[in-house]
Amino acid sequence: MAASFAAAQEGSRPAGDAAVPLPASSAELAAAPRPPAPQLARRVNAWGNARYAHDDGDRTRAETVGTAPQGTGRGQRFHVIDRAQGDAQLAYAFSPERGRLYRASLKLRADRPARVEVMLRREGPPYDPYALATVQVGSQWQQVQLEGRPISEGGSSLRIAPLETGVDVWIDDVRVEPGPPQDFRPVLEQPFAPEMFGLHLMRLGMHMNWPQFDPGLVRLWDTRTMWKDLQPEPHRWDFSNTGFRRLDLYVDHIRKHSPATRILYVLGQTPQWASSAPQSHSPYGEGHAAPPRDLEDWRDYVRTLARRYAGRITHWELWNEPDYRIFYLGSVETMVEMARIAHEELKAADPRNTIVSPGLTASQGLRWLDRFLAAGGGRYVDVIGFHWYYSFHPEGLAAFIDNVRGVMRAHGVDHKPLWNTEGALGFPAKDQDGVPVHPTLAQQRGLTLRALLTMWSRGVSGFAYYFWEGRLPGEKMLTNDFKHYTESGRAYLRAAGWLKDARMVDGYRTPQGVHVVRMERGARTFRFLWSAAEPVTVRLPEAWQARRIARLDGSTGEISTDQLVVVTGAPVLIE
Repeated sequence: MAASFAAAQEGSRPAGDAAVPLPASSAELAAAPRPPAPQLARRVNAWGNARYAHDDGDRTRAETVGTAPQGTGRGQRFHVIDRAQGDAQLAYAFSPERGRLYRASLKLRADRPARVEVMLRREGPPYDPYALATVQVGSQWQQVQLEGRPISEGGSSLRIAPLETGVDVWIDDVRVEPGPPQDFRPVLEQPFAPEMFGLHLMRLGMHMNWPQFDPGLVRLWDTRTMWKDLQPEPHRWDFSNTGFRRLDLYVDHIRKHSPATRILYVLGQTPQWASSAPQSHSPYGEGHAAPPRDLEDWRDYVRTLARRYAGRITHWELWNEPDYRIFYLGSVETMVEMARIAHEELKAADPRNTIVSPGLTASQGLRWLDRFLAAGGGRYVDVIGFHWYYSFHPEGLAAFIDNVRGVMRAHGVDHKPLWNTEGALGFPAKDQDGVPVHPTLAQQRGLTLRALLTMWSRGVSGFAYYFWEGRLPGEKMLTNDFKHYTESGRAYLRAAGWLKDARMVDGYRTPQGVHVVRMERGARTFRFLWSAAEPVTVRLPEAWQARRIARLDGSTGEISTDQLVVVTGAPVLIE
């Protein structure tokens, strides 16, 4: 596929007249028939010597069922006797289509009040859920519904996991129904926000450059300005030490070049002297991933920074990737208490301060977010933060984002903004055959714009690219001397200019894999086109009255009267 992308010039007029006619809008795409409901194979999944009872105590029973009969009144009994350093779950396995919405419903009751976790989860490693809910059940039947999109190929299962042992949980009327496939119709109605064009700057001091566009957001992470750097000694603040000098360097540099840019400071990591596990390992040194032993030390840290940088640092992320144990060893409940304290101190110092939830990873973050919100964490944050990286198919981000928004909706916080506070173009150094991976110029130019359009279409309104100076081809936006832009950097600069203050008003994907996004800025209407697979020759609709094409390499041209265009993996602007 890489060779094909390289062979076709982005947006060039094709030879011949064979072309795919594009629909003028998403409304012209006929609704595809939905597949039938999948067959469900019921079984118990137990590990770690866990003991359980199922039905009449038969530990090995597994059968294939379709839709369970309604109103049986009894259902299937499931009873976890002893977890024994493992667990047991009742699973209904099925084969889904990647990216398609699946809606699960079932009825639950228990012989006494109990919490039950219900999830849609992939069957292979890392066994992560893509939809989940924790419900309190009692003696009366309770209807439970959830929906999510599988994020990978392979099997899935609907799982019922009692969180208390020794409780009879009854399950009845289990259904899994397919919904519509993934689409590109936008969630957000407002213009692209400045925060959508953010960066990590990590090499200040080695250079003192500033992007040619003003990033709406700069996230301070891996800048040697963490709590451990700012307060290496107990109960003492030295604002002239190396950590504070570096933090002041960043704040002053950003404010000098762009007073409107939001600075997002990431709270943590704990100094060893304050750590509740001072000998524990983390990538940044011993003890730093554990929460503080005394939360008053945390309060003092947050208060000190909030007051010192009031009006200059306005956005605060509570922690970096706490669902990943190398960054956080504490409980969700402890993080909720830390969020409460941070909220008190940050809002007291400046009511305009914006608090971002802990930034979570794509693989494990959904479950962590569910527990954080269930424990009351949502009331202390203004923005939900996640970390999504992307590779050669950035449109795959859509399912991840929809699933997070589903958890937010279940906990009543779907009105809060959702940000990707750390993400970038990333890919393995070698493919599965051991051949080095080299992104083509079209991929280096186009993949980040495709990610931006995908994220915005699904409701992400803030993004901080990791990172401007970069490490790998395609990822890095500056050359090694920090003086010139790479192909990715030039494309990001151009994409930001195209998108800022524009509204996404429609989006769709054709059966041939061509993506179309319609934008408006004032009275101006323009569109982005790209192909997620091989280059495709398309015929533009007459209703568009398209006259001009612009490419991410900086070239422009006129569209001829036959309205034929070749689209590749690098989006082109049509107007």
